[in-house]
Amino acid sequence: MVAFDVDGVLADSIHGFVRLALRETGADPAELGRFDDYADPFTPWPERFRPRVQELFQRAYFAGEHGVYGDADVVPGALEGVRALHAAGLAGGYVTRRPATLHELTRDWLRRRGFPDLPVHHAPKDVGKAPQVRALRARVMVEDAPVEAGALAAEGLVVLLRHEAYNGAFEAPGVERCDGWPTIARRALELARD
Repeated sequence: MVAFDVDGVLADSIHGFVRLALRETGADPAELGRFDDYADPFTPWPERFRPRVQELFQRAYFAGEHGVYGDADVVPGALEGVRALHAAGLAGGYVTRRPATLHELTRDWLRRRGFPDLPVHHAPKDVGKAPQVRALRARVMVEDAPVEAGALAAEGLVVLLRHEAYNGAFEAPGVERCDGWPTIARRALELARD
């Protein structure tokens, strides 16, 4: 079975947040540095915008405001990939770091976007995702966050890391980098046959 992270794997909330912050701060996109470190989303912003960006970050990601979660675009290929794995009987469910208070918002987004109706588990703060992945009987997790990927692999799970610039420097045993959803779906099917 395969489990799926939501943000950065299915939902393009990260780029949606950048669009929101640009709109709210009036920053020129040319002023932003490269977002190449998942753990540090604020450094790319010029210093004068950081307090406002941090405030928006808290409100968007922890309170579900501004539509960053609810209106997020689907990551290209994600819907087709998850549906293919579901049709093969391999889709276990979703494991997210979104707060549990945003469960209905998350379920609604998945439903409106056409993803299979599967369990959604919210990993509590400061607790690894591995217990939730195992609760879905999955041994493979599709992830984009380096810290999560490393922790899951250290727990003996296979991690398919969806490549993004912000995780480009990350490598760890048990983590396989995939350049997009066609590769993720193909590799998940191969792992299921092993």
